[in-house]
Amino acid sequence: MAGKVKLGISLFSLTPLFVTRQWDLERCLKEVHEMGYEGIEVVAAQMVPNYPYPSDEWIQDFKGLLKKYELTLVTWSAYIDMGIRADRDLTEEEIIQYTRNDMIYAKKAGAQMVRTQHAISPKIYKRMLPFCKEIGVKLVIEMHSPHHPEVDVWKEYLEIMRDPASEGYFGVVPDFGIFQFTPHKIAIDSYLEGGCRKEALDKIIMEHESGRSLEEIINAGDYTEYEKGVIADIKHKFSAPAKVGDLAKLLSCTPYIHGKFHYLEKNCEDSTIPYGELMESIKNSGFEGYIACEYEGHRFDIDPKEQINRFAIMIDKMLK
Repeated sequence: MAGKVKLGISLFSLTPLFVTRQWDLERCLKEVHEMGYEGIEVVAAQMVPNYPYPSDEWIQDFKGLLKKYELTLVTWSAYIDMGIRADRDLTEEEIIQYTRNDMIYAKKAGAQMVRTQHAISPKIYKRMLPFCKEIGVKLVIEMHSPHHPEVDVWKEYLEIMRDPASEGYFGVVPDFGIFQFTPHKIAIDSYLEGGCRKEALDKIIMEHESGRSLEEIINAGDYTEYEKGVIADIKHKFSAPAKVGDLAKLLSCTPYIHGKFHYLEKNCEDSTIPYGELMESIKNSGFEGYIACEYEGHRFDIDPKEQINRFAIMIDKMLK
């Protein structure tokens, strides 16, 4: 991998193989190592037995596997389960305790950082700083679609992250899904399978990419009710909330990046997210850290291993 950008992977990318028990955790680690990945993110709620309280024995076995396959545990992905109780959401103090717990186990496992979600409010996030410093673990938040830097809550988060008092213990994980501007193959296949006519869908996508509004697209054609729903779905899911230039604004407080994608063609390119421009911005910025493959095109008729291998090839080419 060229420069100081390293290739990582969220093991969530292997969900179809893991949940069907075709691959166990060791097989996941072995395969990503052989494809050239250097660091991993483990989604603890998915792959860590007895989460949120894994055994010390499991932690030691896991660390042994990381050593065996020459992998770095970059990120421990936490889960704030606001609905764990049927009668109410978690309180502020409960969120703090669950987050502290994740950080303790992440530290035991050797993780450099814990990735949390925006369910943690700016107020709570700020309160976590003394504990981050105490145990020496970064606490980072994923910026996921439909969020972007101009969302009010993210202005608050970014102010906290950029405060010199944070001493680098806070940061943002940009998810490249915020730059997705048009439907991917998985969505297109789903629309067609649901009854959208191909010629209608081709026209809808073309007009969506030209920037026409929902109402303009609907009024410009003779669409069925299902097709009108498709138009609304495309406008909702695939109107990139962030501009490519926004990435450069985030990289100063970005220790880690989620390379989201849903489908890569045989040429190892993504026609729905502007990876070329985004990777050029990363190269020009002097960013030092991991970009993690986050494959989410989870259909059981598509080989996730092939998609993940294509991602590694794509990023390697772009960084040369």
